[in-house]
Amino acid sequence: MSLENYVTGLMKNPSPDLKGRLMLSLLERLEKVYLSQVEKRRKKEESKAEGCGIPVISVGNITAGGTGKTPCIIKLADMLEKDGFHPAIISRGYRSGLEKEGGVVSDGKSILVSQGAAGDEPYMMALKLPHVPVLVGKDRMKSAAAAKELKADILLMDDGFQYWKMKRDRDLVLLDCTNPFGYEHALPRGLLRERPDALKRASLFILTKSDQVEEKRVLEIRNRLEKLAPNIPVICASHSPSRAVSFSKWKERNHEGPLSEIKGKRAYLVSGIGNPAAFARTAKEAGFFLTGEMAYDDHHHYSDEDLRNVISEAVKYSADMIVTTEKDAVKMMNLKEIEKAAVPFYVLEIEMAFSEGEAAVRKQWEDLK
Repeated sequence: MSLENYVTGLMKNPSPDLKGRLMLSLLERLEKVYLSQVEKRRKKEESKAEGCGIPVISVGNITAGGTGKTPCIIKLADMLEKDGFHPAIISRGYRSGLEKEGGVVSDGKSILVSQGAAGDEPYMMALKLPHVPVLVGKDRMKSAAAAKELKADILLMDDGFQYWKMKRDRDLVLLDCTNPFGYEHALPRGLLRERPDALKRASLFILTKSDQVEEKRVLEIRNRLEKLAPNIPVICASHSPSRAVSFSKWKERNHEGPLSEIKGKRAYLVSGIGNPAAFARTAKEAGFFLTGEMAYDDHHHYSDEDLRNVISEAVKYSADMIVTTEKDAVKMMNLKEIEKAAVPFYVLEIEMAFSEGEAAVRKQWEDLK
């Protein structure tokens, strides 16, 4: 077991053994140091924050790990386009080839760099949003300037809640209903990036995975947010399957694949994400009959050998198709085994839906035109 998995297990364990308690005690000391440094950095960077000349909507969270930011940004960009804006997306591109120097992933017409240079999520956003520029780099002000040259009139800043060097007009904060407050501790003792009272900076709360918990739990989260950040609107969101697209079409930015065409098809699943069980639930919801699955560790980097193993298992279980997530598909794009697979690969696309409707979200930019 890796140290990361061991510590995560301790976070979840209400009654750890002596060794575990000693480890948690050490992590609590480190937590205090971490929070002190975060607060110092926030104050310093906010005091020197600059505007970029066009409206900025930050989409972020208060916990480490996935809360559904990428599907949310894709949804927001689509809504902004329909409302007459020309949005661009700026992202750090964590661990990408362009993270340090920065660069344009898509100019709103063509994808200009490889997946490795762009990073997984920015490349995926560029694939899904053919008319929206996507830029990456640690220096978001530099990205913003480049986005303006591409005629953007509003920015969506990916993972921006803790990026204080740039002024923003709105802070949309996502909270995962299955673990909204990161085990009630900050890193490395828990998953919080800041103290909960930082949520007072939010303009809107979006509760993701609200369909995966009981209504009572959603109400508890709402009540707590009302105490932490009074009068900030709260809406619920869910992630639903929208299309099942053949891998070849998906690579070409062709997102045609109605779910009606795959209903009842025998599917073998492959993923390298944090919650493969959630992917299996989504696949069932889409209408697939599941024959088996291969779940790799989160952030897994695929090889042709991996895919040969997957294909072999899919054949063994008489699958009609091999189904993966968009996040995983990005990492498989240059692998040759897909092209000659005995069982065709498909990408299951999901989209975010707001339970209160889109009007509650549109209010965030009504006065930014």
